Amino acid sequence: MVEAAVDNDVLWKAACFRLTGRFWGHESENPPAGVLGSARFVLRHVIDRGPVRDRDAASRALEELFARAVVLEPTDDELSVAAELEQLAQRAGVELDVGESQLAAIVAARDIPMLDTGDKRAVRGLEALSDRSQTCAALRARVRCLEQLLLRALEDEDEFDAIASAVCAEPEVDKTASICFSCFSGGGADRDDVLAGLRSHIDALRSQAPTILAGRLLRAE
Repeated sequence: MVEAAVDNDVLWKAACFRLTGRFWGHESENPPAGVLGSARFVLRHVIDRGPVRDRDAASRALEELFARAVVLEPTDDELSVAAELEQLAQRAGVELDVGESQLAAIVAARDIPMLDTGDKRAVRGLEALSDRSQTCAALRARVRCLEQLLLRALEDEDEFDAIASAVCAEPEVDKTASICFSCFSGGGADRDDVLAGLRSHIDALRSQAPTILAGRLLRAE
């Protein structure tokens, strides 16, 4: 079993920041991350076309992650569940793309511990459907956002400077992260200020997705 199913959005941001190893490391015997089979091809295009300064480094980080990740191919039953989720989302007027719906179906069916996503709209969408879908109900407290992954990585104080430098080296990849790390004002942010900023964004998302978003990940929270 993998520790987390990872969506394309958070995966490409982690690759651009060169933080894939810190987000999905080697601490346990389980493979750290599961990704959709299409991710490798989709994300190569995103890196080539996206607001990435060091495309070669991002591509290398991505390939290193793919080398140790598990490819999650949805079964026919999981594809049917994903299609039902997309229909429910459309009727409810919330956003849930194909990748998120497939990962939601896979995580629920295979009891994967976590679903990591960089799409806050998807988190809110899963929350809105949690009372209408057994699949979404099964994801309660099992969805993590980028800010939570950053907060967990920053639990080691010695990692702060390296992570801050990595985020600010790619300031256009995720504006929320760049603001939290003061990238647009020359960097050099204080660790406590960064942690407070990340927590603030997590709390804001939690107010919109109180059951779906995973619980506290750091003792420092």
